[in-house]
Amino acid sequence: MYRHILLAYDETDGSKKALEEVSKLMKSSIDTKLTVLHISDEKTANESHENLTPTHAIADTSPGFDNQYMGNLSVSPDNKVHTSEEDRHEIKTPSSTHPYLVNAREKLSPYGVEADYIHLSGSEAKRICEYAKEIQADLVVVGSSGKTGVKKWVLGSVSEKVTQDCESSVLVVK
Repeated sequence: MYRHILLAYDETDGSKKALEEVSKLMKSSIDTKLTVLHISDEKTANESHENLTPTHAIADTSPGFDNQYMGNLSVSPDNKVHTSEEDRHEIKTPSSTHPYLVNAREKLSPYGVEADYIHLSGSEAKRICEYAKEIQADLVVVGSSGKTGVKKWVLGSVSEKVTQDCESSVLVVK
């Protein structure tokens, strides 16, 4: 049926229902590969780098240091300087240890479902679509956000953006 399914998972009620739906799909698709993806926004993902000092903080506290000359560089725990936007969107934590992904693994294990677990940072809808394209997923499964009214109108919903922007087929689970 499907060669590769990408499940966007964030511990919301909608994504938990999407995980249940994927477990059913995986039962009937023996040769299907599953990837469970969690996206953190930049702030949250970077909070784990507590021993790193951002360049703007150095500029505020160190005379002679100026972001105008240094740019907005980010340093990862491997001490590499990342200057491009793409570099800053790499995996931020070991995927097997992120709590949401550990929970997803525990929920899928009774069904005997094997999966890859990936944690990325950035804009949720954009990163889901980019990653789906990168791994050539033929189905992206997302949960419905449950936003309604003004909140949905102002913020939009990730599932709505994914259905509009992804090149893959998208299943929105309510």
